[in-house]
Amino acid sequence: MLSKTQSYIFFAAIIAVYIISGFIDVMDVDAAQYASIAREMLERGDYLHITNRYQDYLDKPPLLFWLSALSFKVVGISNFAYKLPSLLFALLGIFSTYKLGNLLYSEKAGMLSALMFASCQAMFLITNDVRTDTILTGAIIFSIWNIAVFNQTGKWISLLAGFTGIALAMLAKGPIGLMAPAMAFGSHFILRRGWKSIFMWQWIIGLLIVIVLLSPMLMGLYQQFDLHPEKGISGVRFYLWDQSFGRLTGDNPFINSQQKPQTTDPFFFAHTFLWAFLPWSIFFICGYWQKLKMIVLAKFKLNENEEAITSGGFTLVFIAMSLSDYKLPHYIFILFPLAAIITADYLLRLYENSEKKKLQQVFSVVQKITIVLIWLIILTLCIYSFPIKSVLLWVSLIVFLSLTVYFLIKRFEPLQKLIVVSLVSIIGANFMLSSHFYPTLLSYQSNVEAGRFIDSKNIPNEQFVCYISGGHSLDFYSKRIVPWIQSPNGVNDKMKNGDVWVFTNDEGKQNFEKENFLPDSVIMYADYKVTMLSLPFMKPDEREKMLKKKHLLHFSKN
Repeated sequence: MLSKTQSYIFFAAIIAVYIISGFIDVMDVDAAQYASIAREMLERGDYLHITNRYQDYLDKPPLLFWLSALSFKVVGISNFAYKLPSLLFALLGIFSTYKLGNLLYSEKAGMLSALMFASCQAMFLITNDVRTDTILTGAIIFSIWNIAVFNQTGKWISLLAGFTGIALAMLAKGPIGLMAPAMAFGSHFILRRGWKSIFMWQWIIGLLIVIVLLSPMLMGLYQQFDLHPEKGISGVRFYLWDQSFGRLTGDNPFINSQQKPQTTDPFFFAHTFLWAFLPWSIFFICGYWQKLKMIVLAKFKLNENEEAITSGGFTLVFIAMSLSDYKLPHYIFILFPLAAIITADYLLRLYENSEKKKLQQVFSVVQKITIVLIWLIILTLCIYSFPIKSVLLWVSLIVFLSLTVYFLIKRFEPLQKLIVVSLVSIIGANFMLSSHFYPTLLSYQSNVEAGRFIDSKNIPNEQFVCYISGGHSLDFYSKRIVPWIQSPNGVNDKMKNGDVWVFTNDEGKQNFEKENFLPDSVIMYADYKVTMLSLPFMKPDEREKMLKKKHLLHFSKN
């Protein structure tokens, strides 16, 4: 096992990669939309009624927008300012995972589980492509840790903190913020036959705390939607039912009106977990199986020194999400703190058992294969798909590869070797992704490039429009809500105020030419939907065929 100093070094390296990711451009569509909504909220100065491009917005609760708008106000509008609140919640989640692992098992289990959670691939993703799930994950594990402390000690401060965490989670993504802790403790109390714990009157106080903290949001929803029946939707009902439970029943109006992604595969989250919890996935599966087997053999009754907060919470939430008609990979990331604690406890017990040498050797081989595959992917991305040009990045790649090989061949304690090699590999891989791959990939977001150009030239709001093509990232990086015109003739009205810049695609450019509206200059951008990577795009010799063209047209008043 690692010493505290070694653990802190790895934590510092992980956080450094998080920080690097904080400066990377936001991705279309979701992250760019949320960043734009937060910027719009700051512009309007109205924090109770959420709008998207000045239209009512209901799909997500407001916490991410509130915190990002506050961050914009304090440090200015930027990529890092948008991601900063989520980064802080990620750190809160890591600390809470450590405290819960320590509370349920041991100091070693707490430290190892925090390292595993912090270094799993999902955490590197959601501190880069920031949506509501980073805040949700941190708030949920914070609430579970504090309620577990209250359950053991009866400390009221822990009850207050635990239900504050639930309220924050609900403000981030709805009722799942309450349901996840309820499922974790409900399964634990039932398996422990702790009927008194289920019906403790203190839970009512906790729910009152939640209601008080949710009241500003609920008041805003009521004012914005329920007081206006002509809008045809209840904001309060949508938040309390349709947004989460409607995904199970099919009552969610946004699902009914949009294409349903990933709706047919009941095992979608099972294979999502395999890559998202790397490099610890295999160890979790074995540890989780041991937990389930123990519960079944005990006839679903646990002793006083056993817990089901982690296994019960993971199982019930995983099943509920798998039953949903609406699945996206990041939905199950909230379970990874619990998965990390299960994994850490299992590995510590396994490597303390001298009779399990063969299984330890199998794990060593499996992890070596996993690490080789990770590095093969990184080398392919950084040498073949998007060749590194920076000497500093080449040195970084060589250093991380060398460290990986060094720890692979160095002889030291088996568990320590397993952990160190895994951490060096996943940190090195994500350093290369955040410092090279993502910045290169995101250069193909034409909306970002055009929006940044418009902002840098201080072009007035009334002199910049979209035609046929646009997007949330164009709004965010140009620091305005960009209006649309419906035809080339719309440029005439805009020219009354001076020169006009138009962002459009090939079709729009051709339409202007057909109407004899010839621009004075054209800036062309290569465009690709970066969240939908395909194999041809990753091949340099085929990439050009996958790219679309977007244009920034300049029309002079004179």
